[in-house]
Amino acid sequence: MTAPEFWRLIERTWEKSGRNQDRKKAVVSNNETTLEELSGFIEEDFLSVYRSELAALDRAALTSYLHLLEELLYRIDRREIHEHTDGSDDGFLYCRCFILAMGEDYYNGIDQRPAKATFDLEAEGFGFAAYRVYEERFAEEFERNSIHSIESGSNAEGW
Repeated sequence: MTAPEFWRLIERTWEKSGRNQDRKKAVVSNNETTLEELSGFIEEDFLSVYRSELAALDRAALTSYLHLLEELLYRIDRREIHEHTDGSDDGFLYCRCFILAMGEDYYNGIDQRPAKATFDLEAEGFGFAAYRVYEERFAEEFERNSIHSIESGSNAEGW
């Protein structure tokens, strides 16, 4: 799976979720109230659609997806982003999961301008859903952090 395919999967999930227009508006406006609502939505209704999209992938594609997920979470594991999202180690990971779940435009916007990040918006379920789907599909755990660690503070250059 390539990075464009990774982002297309997230876009498809939003399109099927029924809240894509709200998300697109929130990405442009950076409206905190709407972003908070979407954080809750991601942790509930969005996840069922997301898990279905992931379950359609074969082992190689899901493995590539997970490696890209870890790499993208690693890239935004940086002090200047943490300053705007806050959170403990786990909390910051869940904030980064939210940033990723919002799609490529939001992710790139926060990556380039960390001050656009909103305090304490989390999507823990999004961050771990792909691991669970892998385990359910292939009856084994995925070896996490095999290329990039998702743990907060692991990107030494970012801290």
